[in-house]
Amino acid sequence: MPLASRFALYLALPALLLGTWPDMSPDQRWVLMPLMGLLWFGQLASQHQWIRASRWLLIPTGLLALTIVANFLIAENWITVAAWQHWLDTLPGGWLLYHLRPPILSACMIFGLALNLLLLSRLGLGSPMLLLLILFSGAWLSYRALAPLPVHVTSTVVAPSGVIVALWLLWLSQLLDLLPILRRYWRRILPPLTVGATIALLAMISWQEQRRADDDHLYRLIANDGDRIASLLASETDAHLKAMRRFTSFWDMLGHVPTRSEWEQQAKRYHDDFSYFRNIAFIDFSGTVIRVYPRRGNQALVGINLFDAQPDNRAALERPLVWGIEGKTGIVDFLQGGRGVISYLPVRNSVNGTLLGAVGMVVSIDTLLNSLLLHTDNHAQAVTLSGVDQLYFHYGPVGDLANWRYAQQVPLGADRLTLSVQPSLNRLLELRSRLPEVTLIFGILLAYLLHTVLYIYRRLAHQHRLAKAANDSLRQEMDKRERLQQEMEWMARHDELTQLPNRRQLLRWIDEQSEHLPLTLMICDLDHFKSVNDHFGHLEGDRYLKSLAQRCRAPVEKAGGLFGRYGGEEFVACLPHCDRARAALIADELRLAVYHSDLVLPNGRPVTLSIGISVCENAPVNRDQMFQLADESLYRAKQRGRNRVELATGTP
Repeated sequence: MPLASRFALYLALPALLLGTWPDMSPDQRWVLMPLMGLLWFGQLASQHQWIRASRWLLIPTGLLALTIVANFLIAENWITVAAWQHWLDTLPGGWLLYHLRPPILSACMIFGLALNLLLLSRLGLGSPMLLLLILFSGAWLSYRALAPLPVHVTSTVVAPSGVIVALWLLWLSQLLDLLPILRRYWRRILPPLTVGATIALLAMISWQEQRRADDDHLYRLIANDGDRIASLLASETDAHLKAMRRFTSFWDMLGHVPTRSEWEQQAKRYHDDFSYFRNIAFIDFSGTVIRVYPRRGNQALVGINLFDAQPDNRAALERPLVWGIEGKTGIVDFLQGGRGVISYLPVRNSVNGTLLGAVGMVVSIDTLLNSLLLHTDNHAQAVTLSGVDQLYFHYGPVGDLANWRYAQQVPLGADRLTLSVQPSLNRLLELRSRLPEVTLIFGILLAYLLHTVLYIYRRLAHQHRLAKAANDSLRQEMDKRERLQQEMEWMARHDELTQLPNRRQLLRWIDEQSEHLPLTLMICDLDHFKSVNDHFGHLEGDRYLKSLAQRCRAPVEKAGGLFGRYGGEEFVACLPHCDRARAALIADELRLAVYHSDLVLPNGRPVTLSIGISVCENAPVNRDQMFQLADESLYRAKQRGRNRVELATGTP
């Protein structure tokens, strides 16, 4: 065993002990330190050739590291974050999954070092590739420990510095043990190692790009929640202002100061509709509250002069009482307790325009926002409303929140406040996509397997050629079967004689075009065609059918329709977006194409075509009724001398 390898191994122990020193990620240490301790003792036993002892130490280490990796990969609907957290809650210490779960690359490094020792550092089992993958992972962990954190980070990305140093030293110890073999066989190792390294780098770059995109996506989800809450708040504010304007217009028309019974009768309806109204008050011309609803909890307000009691709101109250325009406050403390926004609306006699007073609408901020958030899924994120140095509202969890938030300015009364949405840490874990980590793990696995395959290929070239020949034969057989399958599928949808779509394909296609109105259906029947088969024989009749099919399909397909054989000498054409006039023109074109086909009946006359047409102009499309009408039209064409086009008079 090289002296340098042993020195690196022993040096990893004090670095590992330094990892127990408290830092910014205390929970990780309780996961990483036991694993690192098992790994260190397992590597020590391996270097001393205590194979059984090393396996007893390294196999549990690898399995535990794999469990951590699986926590990143398992879909939320398989094992939820809440289930993981519930299991952690049963343990003493109050662990949080977000802080307890280390970066995925640290678990990958531990698993890779343990696996390399279990594989006895053999070239044929991919030991060089394992060490290279560990190198890439360690480099990324070191970069992340030194670089600033991403803006919208959604998981723990930094491992304790002592753990990173210890991992580097354990990696160096294993590399020094393998170095003599690498020097001897480097020409054999380099090509597959280069391929594997390229794939691993691409996988890690793709993982980072996907992770960054997913973090931004999660931020946009939280932002959308914030925008939705702001929109609900704006909509609700606008709704109750419009309602109160209608309420005020009633008193304008009444033309006098409302009595107590009048006030309570009208105000009750609006207070019931908007449960977050603290009260609705009538203020006379001097600024004194003379009516209030509901009286419970607000009785003490009656008789209070608001100019004296709330001098800070004087400007808002003067607007309706002096200038006759609406006024509103910012966030204020209510006289009866609580805080919110007060809107003042002027009441004037609609006949002579005399100001009678003002309606005061007192909106409780807590009740308003709670009523809005009650119908939204915000239990796992904190929603706050704040001013410059004042928090006015908080909803949701208080602790274990992300270190970032989405904030938006919202108008409320005369103030512009900041509405913030801050997700909880476990909520971020629930919403995180597993795809980036799946890309990383499968990319690393692909790099390792491809390296191993390429290395073994140099030693087992003959077996690989046999396997390739067998694979080629199998591929050819699969291609042949696929071609046969395609031919069978084509034959199931087409008429073998005329190469036209058959009845099944026609009916399916007609159903697909049911929305492309007007929809035209034509039933075409060759006149006296039975005499052709009887006189010239069925082979000649088949030639007639093939020739006529090719002549008729071109005009229909040119018009965007489908022309198929329905049975015997009967054909059907279906044309979407085709009205009656256009249908008549296309049908006449088909009739003339058959008439001028140079095909003759036994009596020497040209072969002719009779066509019945039905057009569906309005939904829904009744396919059977369309066929019925087209068939009746065809029957009329036959009765009226054949070689003609008849349109259905009815509408399906």
